[in-house]
Amino acid sequence: MTFNELTTRIQIQHTPELTAFRRDITSPPYKAGSATILNADRRSVRMGPVQSVEDSNANLTIVADVEGLAWFTADKGLLGSCITVSIAGHRRNTGTRVHLPLAECDAWIEAILGGAWITHVYRAGNKVEPGGRLDVASYRLFLDERRNPVSKPQAVADSTLRRLEES
Repeated sequence: MTFNELTTRIQIQHTPELTAFRRDITSPPYKAGSATILNADRRSVRMGPVQSVEDSNANLTIVADVEGLAWFTADKGLLGSCITVSIAGHRRNTGTRVHLPLAECDAWIEAILGGAWITHVYRAGNKVEPGGRLDVASYRLFLDERRNPVSKPQAVADSTLRRLEES
């Protein structure tokens, strides 16, 4: 199955879950107030388990942590937020962990964040070959204080982050 076919299948099979998850993770993580108030709020949002589109014996759990950049970095004056999405798989019948195909993980991120935001997504962790498999897939998206996607701020010291299109 091609990447676009995977993304389309995910979108068709999981529209209600994707819509709710996207809404929950893209709403502002900070409390109402002026821009001078520290953007230091944090929350986690969970989707799943949902069935893998490539392995009918596997379920996926998708968790997003949404942190204000003041929480995420040492720069307490930095406004905006970071969305970290992690995807883990497990056997439906036993609950044991399974390795996930990179293509399916990328397709889930496309289905969740999609549109113009996908070009600003970073994959975290060691580089994996295109046909490779992951224990846990992690992705990051940085948003400015108006919730527009931006490049990784210099204050973010994670050297394992690579743009999704480059990794």
